[in-house]
Amino acid sequence: MAETDLIRTPDQRLRVFVSSTLQELAAERQAVRDAVTRLRLVPVMFELGARPHPPRQVYRSYLAQSQVFVGVYWQSYGWVAPGEQVSGLEDEYLLAAGLPRLIYVKSPAAERESRLAEMLTRIRDAGDVSYQRFSAAAELQRLVENDLAVLLSERFERAPSGDGAAGGASLAGAGRRRRRGVAGRGGAGAGDAACGPRR
Repeated sequence: MAETDLIRTPDQRLRVFVSSTLQELAAERQAVRDAVTRLRLVPVMFELGARPHPPRQVYRSYLAQSQVFVGVYWQSYGWVAPGEQVSGLEDEYLLAAGLPRLIYVKSPAAERESRLAEMLTRIRDAGDVSYQRFSAAAELQRLVENDLAVLLSERFERAPSGDGAAGGASLAGAGRRRRRGVAGRGGAGAGDAACGPRR
């Protein structure tokens, strides 16, 4: 059977990887999870279960099985493991380069760590994605739910006729970054990536 003829089972839904610090953005992570599940998609989150593997191996494996990346940042850059140059938070963002990336930055952020501010500046300067500011978890939920719906609509429009819904080809690279404005250098928002000690 050709790949385009594949009939997927109902449990094979789009996987959305959620990256942020765990503790400082606990309410926001729940908001993102609610937004994803309201669209009947699958949230991929580090805290959904204990695993007998190192945190770095876990989040890299989870990312490899995901189709969309959602990053939420506020003040913390996250933990940098011994021998590593970047935190798990930034590592997740870099590893998601082949996926559609939706980025949200919480403000105000008077105590944002300098390395997170530098990371957000690099994201802005690279011009690959735009990111949206928010100030409350309820606002974030609305933004994520709407942006995921738009991303899927754009993916559907790009599907060749006869492919049906967005399940045919890979979602990597799908979706124009239509969201408004890029946050400024100080930005607003940081988060722990989904990984134990590095949070």
